[in-house]
Amino acid sequence: MAEQIVVGYDGSENSDRALGWAIREARALGDELKVVVSMGRPVAVDPSLYGPFLEAIEQETDRVAGAAVARAREAGVAAVGVLERGDAAGVLVQGSDSAEVLVLGRRGRRGVRGRLGSVSAAVSAHASCPVVVVPERWDPRAREARGAGPFAGRVVVGVDRLGRDNPAVAAAARHAGWHGTGLTLVMVVPEATSVPTGSADLDRAVHEQLIGPARALVDQVAEAVREDCPGLDVETHVFSGEPAERLVEAGRTAELVVVGSRGYGGFRGLLMGSVSQAVLNEAESPVMVVPTRGKD
Repeated sequence: MAEQIVVGYDGSENSDRALGWAIREARALGDELKVVVSMGRPVAVDPSLYGPFLEAIEQETDRVAGAAVARAREAGVAAVGVLERGDAAGVLVQGSDSAEVLVLGRRGRRGVRGRLGSVSAAVSAHASCPVVVVPERWDPRAREARGAGPFAGRVVVGVDRLGRDNPAVAAAARHAGWHGTGLTLVMVVPEATSVPTGSADLDRAVHEQLIGPARALVDQVAEAVREDCPGLDVETHVFSGEPAERLVEAGRTAELVVVGSRGYGGFRGLLMGSVSQAVLNEAESPVMVVPTRGKD
């Protein structure tokens, strides 16, 4: 197992939040922290014309990386800084091969919406290790302000038809065990009203036929997790509605929301459409995206 946490950093406020999350994670696990700062794509021009400009970019990038490394070391974490040429998403995806987890902020510098957001979406879709995306509203010091509820202070993972075979479940259980938090398994089935029959009694029967198998599956997953992780506090919830809405709701108080990079059933196509965008863009807690299967 890799023993290095990688964080994508650009000096922005949002990447500062990601750095803070990565530092806490590295300290908790005793892992080394690797701070990766991208200098952008190489410029194919005469160095005599743009040499001073490129040198200034490199100096600024080195300063940004150095500040992040110093912050990590002050917190007692072994850290190294790496400067890379290339687009940020490509650099980080390549670096995910040797990482235990890769951490990103939701947006990039100068408040340009979507810059780091597009990077986080691309990296989450293609990285070979779990990717944690830290939202701009995340403040670990404001746990009490986030309120109480069934998800408060817990790791929440979305369960789909893969059940215990979804790597997201195992990753969520490991994280909860490492940090001494509870684990909540969430499965969502569609509302019967989304396919109305015209009969309230028949709609209710259809709904119960969907709920029953869902409860059985999530209970099987919980039993398997308890066997693999004795002593771990495991709870289950089965909801009706839209998977994205339920996970976003859980993320208002949860410590971490975990999803697979591609799902089945209610979570099918998670990084390819509206569900993924809603979870990654709207969740108020960090979101961990775990590779589910090989890339096409």
